[in-house]
Amino acid sequence: MASRHTLGYFVFLMGISATIFFFIRQQDETALDLLFLTLYATVTVFYFLRMFFYLDHNATLNEIYFFSLANIIPLLVLFLAPMFPLGKDPIVSFDINVIPSNESIILSVGLASVLAFPYLAVSSALLIRSFTRYQFIRLTARSERGPSAEWTAIITFFIFGTLFLLVGFYYSADLVGVLYGLFFLISGVGFTMGK
Repeated sequence: MASRHTLGYFVFLMGISATIFFFIRQQDETALDLLFLTLYATVTVFYFLRMFFYLDHNATLNEIYFFSLANIIPLLVLFLAPMFPLGKDPIVSFDINVIPSNESIILSVGLASVLAFPYLAVSSALLIRSFTRYQFIRLTARSERGPSAEWTAIITFFIFGTLFLLVGFYYSADLVGVLYGLFFLISGVGFTMGK
């Protein structure tokens, strides 16, 4: 437990130090990119090392901590990426033609998509496990009971599916955000009908 916090704080201090260094040298774009990557790396260290700690002790991941952050973090990454220079350059772009209106939508895959993907994969796995393995979702690590795992997953599918679609289409034009938004909404509808 202490090593997770030590490593997280070390990553944070190194990143902030590098950010300040580049601000002092008046390389603001590099400093902003480092700030973005520092915050992402710090949260990632805390999240995934806590997950590995649970798995190492054969504990289940049916805790609201894992469910909520697995969706909030990629949503924030996709939302904040266009504010940073690193998030503005796409790796690949897709021009999608909308037939009835003859308009085209440009969706891209960028660094934000790559950074968001591990969390989205974990979120999908946890949400699917809610229907196959978990009975309830614990509110804290020591909770004995909690809300129904199936209904928590269904509500999560609808809320975050809508948010990923909105951020993906209207704000960041991110293909991964749009695809996951559609996946979550379709999954929410399918699991609701299956109940």
